[in-house]
Amino acid sequence: MNALWRDVCGQNDYMRFDEVLTRDDGPAIAAELAALRKPARYVIEGVHQDSPQEYWQFRLDVDEPRQSWTLDRSDSPPVGYRDGLLRDEDYPNGSIEETFDGSTTSAPVVRMVLPELMLRWGRGPESFHPILVQHIGRRSILVTFEHREDPATRTTLVINEHDGIARRSMEYGGGTIVTSVRTGAPDEVLPPARFEPLTDWIRSDY
Repeated sequence: MNALWRDVCGQNDYMRFDEVLTRDDGPAIAAELAALRKPARYVIEGVHQDSPQEYWQFRLDVDEPRQSWTLDRSDSPPVGYRDGLLRDEDYPNGSIEETFDGSTTSAPVVRMVLPELMLRWGRGPESFHPILVQHIGRRSILVTFEHREDPATRTTLVINEHDGIARRSMEYGGGTIVTSVRTGAPDEVLPPARFEPLTDWIRSDY
């Protein structure tokens, strides 16, 4: 365990870098990574890719203390969650009641800010669990996940060790890449989202 991790999280028995992990280690690792994040309002931008030919850009505004989020996408109308209601124009009445955590099921990209909500930590029926945690680059933690029924099926997640927000998630041939992260003021009003066409591949900065 390096000095930085001890300073942030303290001594623990779970965050073992460069060691093969078991399914039982997963929930504690999720909790330790969540502890890196300071609850605040975060505005992130990025790209989600479903296949080599299909992708969409996004701007995500997550206010964790107020339990709300808004997701603007380049390919569809905005969706969001506030005051216990998940808002989406596809719903018959425009919204449905939901919990904050449950609302992220409809927009998994929200979990880039809240990676402990991803269904990969070996809790209960979750199919995946962490198998390896590594440092990469200057400030990143790479978590590799293994499928319970097929050890050859793996996914990866890169988390910034300074703010606990995921920067890259790869699974099932697709993935999400976060290109910018900033904190927002509680009462800041964001301008309409604008998405410039992508002209080159996104280079990783770990």
